[in-house]
Amino acid sequence: MQPLASSTWYADVRYRGVVRLIACAILETAQGLLLVDPGPDISLGTLKADLKAGGVEMEDVYGLLLTHIHLDHAGAVGSIVRAHPHIRVYVHKRGARHMIRPARLLASAARIYGDRMQSLWGDVVPTPEANVHVLHGGECLQFGNRTLHVRYTPGHASHHVCYLDESTGTAFVGDTAGMLIMGTRYVVPVAPPPDINLELWRTSMAQLRVWDPDVLFATHFGPSLDVAWHLLHAEERLDAWAMAVRTSLAEEGNDAARAQRFHEQEMARAYAELSESFRRPYEIMGQPRESWYGLARYWRKTL
Repeated sequence: MQPLASSTWYADVRYRGVVRLIACAILETAQGLLLVDPGPDISLGTLKADLKAGGVEMEDVYGLLLTHIHLDHAGAVGSIVRAHPHIRVYVHKRGARHMIRPARLLASAARIYGDRMQSLWGDVVPTPEANVHVLHGGECLQFGNRTLHVRYTPGHASHHVCYLDESTGTAFVGDTAGMLIMGTRYVVPVAPPPDINLELWRTSMAQLRVWDPDVLFATHFGPSLDVAWHLLHAEERLDAWAMAVRTSLAEEGNDAARAQRFHEQEMARAYAELSESFRRPYEIMGQPRESWYGLARYWRKTL
């Protein structure tokens, strides 16, 4: 575990053996540990090992705070709760039902990942309804002396929320502020299907500015201290990608060809700006190809 702020840590779950790709935040409270976005089931062993190296166990965890239910953020939740039934799960109301009955979530993911589902994510099992604490946005969660504010932040996903830790000024933002690998200055949106909404996404980023946090903590990956720069560039890159995808819809060829051209163009841009040691996370999680499909779906619904 790496220190983030007072009584706050984060673990690199080393998804698929790659460092600086998925970060799980760890908050110490009087009621026990809170984990923000524990990651996929396939990386659960690494997360447990990192906690143990820091002197704690899953038995010390009180709750899991989910920004949203996509498998790279929340795929391990059911497995965690099955092994540790005292743990509470905090999730937006639109995502709660899919944690309890994940069949539709898995069917949606399978349309993107096909027969790679098991190798990419591992087992995804139901979370008992009794363990699920439903959020609506606007809550003020109290864990001993630690206060977390909840904001509904759709755009990347219709069930996305962010959390502001009042004691440290840290906003845990999931994918709302895009992907920025700690140690770089390169922000990209993460915009896979099925429910990208550009108008709501811009409003959600504006909500983060209202919070005026000292730190943005992105699941992909880690703390960002230059909050104004981060949000500005996240929004600019989202708009640029959105317009490029809209333009590409009129190009010749099928969607696979359009997505591939966009992917090659944006990966070339990434390679030009990133040193080789930072490229791998963007190749795996920040793939422009997947975002092309999410943004194309948005434009076809709205134009």
